[in-house]
Amino acid sequence: MFEINRLVPVKFLSSIFCNKVMAEDANEAVSKYLVEKLKMKENWLGIWKTNPELFFVNSEEIPIPFIGVLVEVIKLSLSFLLRFFYDFLWRDWDDDENSETYAALMEERIKIWCDIQNGIIPAPIAHRFRRNLEKYKSMHLELIQYQSNIKEEPTAEEAVECWKKYYELIMLCGLLKIWEDLRLRAHGPLAPRILKRRKGHRQDGETVTYIVAKTVTAEVAKELSSDTVVQQNENLNIALDRCYSGDNVLIFPGEYKAANLSMLTEDIIIKGVGKPEEIVIVSEPANESFVVSRAKNVKFMNITLLQQGTVDGIIVVESGHTVVENCILKCEGTGICVLVGASLTITNSEITGAQGAGVELYPGSVATLEDNKIHHCNNFRTSDSSRGSLGGINIKVLPAPKVKMKNNHIYSNNGYGVTVMKPSEQLGTAAEETMGCAAAGDGEDSVSKLMQELTLQINANTLEDIKGISMVN
Repeated sequence: MFEINRLVPVKFLSSIFCNKVMAEDANEAVSKYLVEKLKMKENWLGIWKTNPELFFVNSEEIPIPFIGVLVEVIKLSLSFLLRFFYDFLWRDWDDDENSETYAALMEERIKIWCDIQNGIIPAPIAHRFRRNLEKYKSMHLELIQYQSNIKEEPTAEEAVECWKKYYELIMLCGLLKIWEDLRLRAHGPLAPRILKRRKGHRQDGETVTYIVAKTVTAEVAKELSSDTVVQQNENLNIALDRCYSGDNVLIFPGEYKAANLSMLTEDIIIKGVGKPEEIVIVSEPANESFVVSRAKNVKFMNITLLQQGTVDGIIVVESGHTVVENCILKCEGTGICVLVGASLTITNSEITGAQGAGVELYPGSVATLEDNKIHHCNNFRTSDSSRGSLGGINIKVLPAPKVKMKNNHIYSNNGYGVTVMKPSEQLGTAAEETMGCAAAGDGEDSVSKLMQELTLQINANTLEDIKGISMVN
């Protein structure tokens, strides 16, 4: 008799949870709102209509079995909305928010849900968000149960364990709050990943060369000096775990996986023996990060990094200096991210497939890019024009990074070849002057002036993208 066009139209969700519902009266508001909407013609189709006459000329008593179905559908819709609210939208810290802040939070969380459903947020990122959300809920319940089991004055061990669980919960809470800020969610890693302590050099000063290969031939040994200390491993992960600063890792042709690449703290050289296409290191989908470095000086040479499943930058330089030479970086998440105070040197390499910019330079970073190919980046599906313009290289200002670019080939990116992001709210009068010059047709002069302010050196680069260099305020 009746048919629902949409069980719960998405356009109603924002109105329900942002404008109508507060946590303390959610049940009543949702129930009332849903019943009102179910009466609207645009949501229901019927096979009869009211008689225009005041009285029925002919009438017949017939059973109406579908009224029960209608009631069940209403109950189902209501239970769906309540589950959606408590499973995805509500957080236990929302009770501390005022009504305006609460409405903004609801709207942002609904946007996250819609972006996941529409595929704007890639599946691996959505999976990670759900995993963090479920982990938070389970840990919150675990903490409550642990506290309830303490009947009397807690012992020292119980107090320490309780504080430990509490701070783990606070950390997850912080990650979820970052997700609710679209600007933080769209750019770079959500939080530092490395909790590993740096070992430094061996006490005796000895350095070791680790050979990663299934078999070692005499020809391989001939290429090494007679005083070289060599250890052979089939597993790249084990070799990285055993490294001290000053060690070398030689990787022979094959395909490898190494979760320890996401926790680099030692000053080592990771070098492929052969062509880069023959030495492939594949990320593990179970890990959130692929390559993350806090080493003072780490170097990658002659290898291919193939990102699958991880969603942070293919290489994230949290601190120290990272060198990438003659490598192929096939991204699935974002490209190379150089965080505040870190430095990067990349030469004779290729970066492709990043969902954001191929290289993203955070304020205060230092980068040298020479003889590289950066193409087919910024494939992030979104209607946000600011994110859609990032293209090959994204430079964030304040404080200004130091960048040197020479002989790079930047092409076929979805956006500008180079984007310089300078927040307008911190520019003051200078921003108004710059925008005025651009409006008057002096855009190239303003970009050149900004490059000088940035210590940005660009020489002999080829930009084949439709949009070359952009300055975004």
